[in-house]
Amino acid sequence: MSGPSFDGPVFDVVVVGGGSAGCVLAHRLSADPGVRVLVLEAGRESRWWDLLVEMPAAMAYAVGSRTHDWSFESEPEPHLDGRRLVHPRGKVLGGSSAINGVVYQRGHAGDYDRWAAEPGMEHWSWAHCLPYFARLENSRNPVAGPSRGRCGPQDLVPAPVDNPLFDAFLGAAREAGYAVTGDVNEEQEAFGAFDRAVRRGRRVSAAKAYLDPVRSRPNLVVRCGVLVTKVLFEGTRAVGVRLRQDGGPETEVRAGEVVLSAGAIQTPQLLQLSGVGDAEHLAKVGVETVLDLPAVGLGLQDHLGIHLQNRCTQPVSMMTMRHRSRWPSIGLQWLLAGRGPGASSQIEAGGFVRTDPSLDRPDLMLAFAPIATRTDPASVVDEHGYQLYLMAARPESRGRVRLRSADPADHPSLRFDYLSRQAEREWWPRAIRVARDLLDQPSFAPFDGGETVPGRDLRTDEELIAWVRSRARTGLHPTSSCRMGTGPDSVVDPSTLRVHGLDGLRVVDASVMPTIVNANTYAPVMMIAEKAADVLLGVPPLAPAGLTLT
Repeated sequence: MSGPSFDGPVFDVVVVGGGSAGCVLAHRLSADPGVRVLVLEAGRESRWWDLLVEMPAAMAYAVGSRTHDWSFESEPEPHLDGRRLVHPRGKVLGGSSAINGVVYQRGHAGDYDRWAAEPGMEHWSWAHCLPYFARLENSRNPVAGPSRGRCGPQDLVPAPVDNPLFDAFLGAAREAGYAVTGDVNEEQEAFGAFDRAVRRGRRVSAAKAYLDPVRSRPNLVVRCGVLVTKVLFEGTRAVGVRLRQDGGPETEVRAGEVVLSAGAIQTPQLLQLSGVGDAEHLAKVGVETVLDLPAVGLGLQDHLGIHLQNRCTQPVSMMTMRHRSRWPSIGLQWLLAGRGPGASSQIEAGGFVRTDPSLDRPDLMLAFAPIATRTDPASVVDEHGYQLYLMAARPESRGRVRLRSADPADHPSLRFDYLSRQAEREWWPRAIRVARDLLDQPSFAPFDGGETVPGRDLRTDEELIAWVRSRARTGLHPTSSCRMGTGPDSVVDPSTLRVHGLDGLRVVDASVMPTIVNANTYAPVMMIAEKAADVLLGVPPLAPAGLTLT
């Protein structure tokens, strides 16, 4: 690895975590040649020949891979039949943007206005966030709306949706009375093709979009295989980090500022390992308290998800992808032309709907795939089929991240507490009926071979929620474990992103979201990092959409 050694000069900023947020920060902060930036990533380098990262269709194999995925596991979830859920997180430069489904979603304006309604959060409204979404986007959608960015680092192209089952899906949406749009990021309460973080058929992770173009900057150093074990303090000021590279001995790096961008699981873990958290809990695991901040690790949220599945009566699904005999031709088409099944995660279209017309914004996220799978997304059923994936967009349950021990190598204890609220348990049967109604529309008639998962013999609320308890899994979007705010349930100041009660330590990642948004979290995390970069650099914020700053 090139660049100055760790025992060289003090860095101005050390960014812990080279994921979606960390890559954005590295790009923006190092644009000032007077700011020396060090990015520390525990995972591996992202290389152009790494097919598990580069090929969107390989996402199902990257998830669960020991080389690319942290594969965290929850404690037994009491409202999910005591099951332990596996929570994939990217263990590679680019973080989870290197192993996700390449789907880019901003979220609903109401999500951000809900943030702004909290004390001290006024500058996190949709109008304030929208310019930062536009700044990061390089949209190639010919029908993209006027708020979309076209000059940013993140390449975005609409999915081709060229399978007849996608036509049936969008046709069914129209028949069910929903809007269908050419840009679901401009008009989110609608159905349509998803934007994908892809360039010429290859994944464009945050590392590829933000880091690759600037790796040669002399004031930017990126190190992989580095596990940060502790934030170092002098009194209540962060002055650097302790780290271990490639399993070697621990060493220390000094910094003017430390920014934690390790994600909603590992950021609260590292804070607690560093003595910042609930003092009683820290004492139990043998960590000396620097600051008693009980909210660290609390408020954890995620989208709970489950899929309905139908048999397909025509041989038009992507089932044949599973046959190894086809893999060479699929790989060659992807490699040479950037097209074909290898260029897609198969999650190409979906929609956002209200399960109750009285709601002010959507509460159900839907994603359609022209393929049938078992519980494991990489395990394709040996018959033609299609599935509709449902996610609870506005969950009320909140969990927590706690240390198992003072050993930084131990995975933290996770409990999401899915379905802990009665309202959520009542919501799921309603959501399933909305989804079934969509799949029962006339456009699906030529393909509908009947529901195979869970099967129409499950009809009552009691039967449906029992099935959800037994089969639902993570939506892969952990957030809100170090939430922004001004109250006792918050960890981070919303104006500065500094940890309450500490100097020189900020958090910039999904953990700061006050509440989870109605979207995959990749785009919102990058937006947060874009906004945070201006804060760290001390430059004026972008003017809110529709307003002029004076």
